[in-house]
Amino acid sequence: MAATPGPSTTVSDRDLPPLFRLCDEQALAHQGESFRVVRTQLVVLLLATGTASLAERVDSHIPSTVAAVLYALTIGIGVRVSRRRARVHWQAHRAAAEVVKSLAWQYMAHGGPFHSRLAHPDALFAQRLEERLSELRKVGWEDVREDPADMGVAQITPAMRAVRAKPFAARREIYLRDRVLEQLIWYGNSAGQAHEASARWSGLTAALTSLALLAAVLRAFGVIDGWDPTGLLSAAAAAGVAWQEVRRHRPLTYAHKLVEQDLDTLRIAMSTTVTEEAWPDTVAEAERLVSPQHTDWLVRFGS
Repeated sequence: MAATPGPSTTVSDRDLPPLFRLCDEQALAHQGESFRVVRTQLVVLLLATGTASLAERVDSHIPSTVAAVLYALTIGIGVRVSRRRARVHWQAHRAAAEVVKSLAWQYMAHGGPFHSRLAHPDALFAQRLEERLSELRKVGWEDVREDPADMGVAQITPAMRAVRAKPFAARREIYLRDRVLEQLIWYGNSAGQAHEASARWSGLTAALTSLALLAAVLRAFGVIDGWDPTGLLSAAAAAGVAWQEVRRHRPLTYAHKLVEQDLDTLRIAMSTTVTEEAWPDTVAEAERLVSPQHTDWLVRFGS
C-alpha cells in the first residue's frame, strides 16, 4: 500500500546547515570585493590615460603629475589585489557553500549515496562533508567554525531530518519544487541577465571602437588636428572588453542556458518516469548539473 504524503513542506536556506549560510555570506562579500577592485583599477587606468592625453595639450606639468600618480595608484591596486586574493576566496567559499547545500539536499531527498537502504545516513553525511571541506581548505577556503561541536553531524538541521523522514512521494515533491524548480528559475534569470549585460557592453565597446576608428581616419586625412582622442577612446574600449572578461557575461549566458535546458528535461523525467529505485542516481545527476564545476566546464566552451 502506497504511503500517504505528509503535509507540504517548504525548505528554504534557513533550513540548511548553518555552515552554508556562513560560506554563502563570505562568498558574496569576497565576490563584491573582487569586482569592486577590478572596476576601480580599470577606472583609474582610464583616468590616467585621459590625464596623460590632456598633458599633451596644456602648458603645465600638473596633468602629467596627476597622470603619474594615477598610474602608480593603478599599480598599487594591482598589488593589493594579488595580496588580498579576493577572487580565490570568493570561488573557494562559493564552492564550499554549494558543497554543503548539495550534500544537504541529497541527504534530505535520499539522493546519491544517501539512499533509503543506508543504515547510518548521518554518519555518512558528516564524513562526506568534512572530506570535501578538507579538499577546499587547500585552495583557500577558510573554515569559520571555531567550535569542534559545530562540525559533522551538527550541521544536520531538524528540518533536514524531518524531510528525510517523509515518504518518497512527499520527498519527491519537496525536492522538485524547492530545489529543482528553484534552480531552474535561477539559471533562467541568470542567463537572461547575463545576455542583456553582454549585449549592453558589446554595444558600448563597439561604439567606442567605431569612434576611435573614425578619429583615426579623420586625423589621417587631416580633417582634425591637434589633440588626438584615438588613444583615450581605444583605452575605454579595451576597459569595456576587460570588464566583460571579468564578469564573463557571454560564456555564462551559454553555460546557464544549457544547464537550464538539461535541468528542465531531467525535471520532467523525475516528475513522471523515474521510479523510487532510480531516484538516488537521478538526484545525484541533478546535483551534478547545478554544481559550480559543471558550470565552469561549460563556460570554457562558451568563451
